[in-house]
Order: sequence, then structure tokens, then C-alpha cells
Amino acid sequence: MNEELVEAKIIDYGTLRELYKEVQFIRQYSKILKMKGQDVGPPPHNIPKELYYLALNSNEVKYGPIEIIGNNPYKLKGINAIVKSEREEIPLYAVIDFTNNIKVYLAYEKPRSIVGVDIGVRHLITIVALRNGKLWKTRFWGKELITDEMIKILGDPQGVSEIKNIRSKVRKVINDIVNFIDELNPKIVALEDLRIFENKVGNTLRNIEIELEQQLYSRGIKYKLVDPYNTSKICSNCGFKKGEVLGPLFVCPACGFKADRDFNAAYNLALKCYYTC
Repeated sequence: MNEELVEAKIIDYGTLRELYKEVQFIRQYSKILKMKGQDVGPPPHNIPKELYYLALNSNEVKYGPIEIIGNNPYKLKGINAIVKSEREEIPLYAVIDFTNNIKVYLAYEKPRSIVGVDIGVRHLITIVALRNGKLWKTRFWGKELITDEMIKILGDPQGVSEIKNIRSKVRKVINDIVNFIDELNPKIVALEDLRIFENKVGNTLRNIEIELEQQLYSRGIKYKLVDPYNTSKICSNCGFKKGEVLGPLFVCPACGFKADRDFNAAYNLALKCYYTC
């Protein structure tokens, strides 16, 4: 669902109170008739048919979509109620909740996000999501999993078999990651282009990325491979290009910003795609 419901302030109730009384009466009256084994009958003329059957058959009585008229404040067509929203965007429609009280919700298109994904040897996956160009959500995945697998791969003189098996080992966690990304309603996902790395670590991470790419593709989530050059050293806070990586930490000598190095890299990938993708 690419829409979100936001409660609005009711300025003028119009016929909302009358409809609410009818809904509550229908719900109580129908219980009595059902106990007696009697039919409820057709809807009365003073309530919309759809609302009548919602009151009869649903625990939650949410009526809509309802067309809205005018600019903020908005009028609900056919009900003559007037509501006001704190959001600047124009809503798509309204929904009225008559379940236990009267609440009016306005439906808005969910803002799209830009998602940056860093694949590494400390955290399997680090995700940074931007919304409207600002940091929105961050999450780390699979620290123990990738650490254990890297020990096996680097401990093997060849490591070929372990590299080939890595995709099947991370498949489940990648599926969880893609579920999380999907919930972010991404416009695009920025992945670092790992094809340029040809050593054992690079090949391992690239195989993980291929699994991620295939699952994103199968879900219809758009992604782009982004040049990873300097993403670990650029300061995501001020843009200084010669930051320092001290073990797990990124430190910017220009502005003093400190952050997890994987977070800084994922943030830079998201920012790069926000401006160029």
C-alpha cells in the first residue's frame, strides 16, 4: 500500500453525528435481531448502503473512500463535514472511522525514499534511507553471520567452495532485508558496484550482492549500482573528502563528525543517488 492515513481535525461535523448515531443503533439492533433469529432487513433511506452493511458485518466501521472538495480545510462530499489537516500536500481522499467514535482520516501518497546499501565484512548489510533528502531510517544486519563466513573464507587457501556457497547461506537474511527495504517505499536502492574488486573478499561480497540484486528484481524494486569510490572516506555530514577510518569508526577532521564506518558509507551511497540517480 503506497498510501498512509493521517487523522484530520474536524471543524464542522455536517451529518457525521447523525450517521454515527445510526451506525451505533444498527449495530446494537442487529445483535438483538440475530439473537432472535430474525433478518435485519434492507438499509434505511437515511444512511448510505455501503455504510449500513459495514455496520452490520464489520468490527471496524471505516467508511470510504470519500471525495474531498476544496483546499485546506477540506469538505467531505455528500456529508458536508469540514476537516483541516496539518499536512501541506493535497490528500487523495478521506476515510471516516465510526467504530467507537467519529474520526476522519485523510489519505496521502507515501513519500518515496532513497535507500543506500553498504555490504561489508563488519556488518553483512547496512541500510540508510533518506526521505525528502534527510536521514530517515538506519539498520544493520548480520554482523555475526558475515564475520563467521569471512573467517572460513580467509582461512581457506583457495576459499572457492566457501565463496560459491555464500549465497545460499545468506538467502534467508537477504529475504528479510528486502522485506525491510520494501516497507521503506523506495524510489531507488543504491548498491555499491562491487564488480571492480577481484580478491577473495571482493568476490564474496559480490556474490552476496548478486543474491540481493536478484531478490530486489523479483520484487520489482528498482536498484542501481553506484561507484563506491571514496564512499568510506567522504564525510556524510559535511562532504569533506579526506575523512579517516579508524577501525570501525569514521572520523571527520573537518567538522568532527563521528559515525560507524558502514553507516557513513551507506549514507554516502544514498546521498550520491539522491543527487544523481
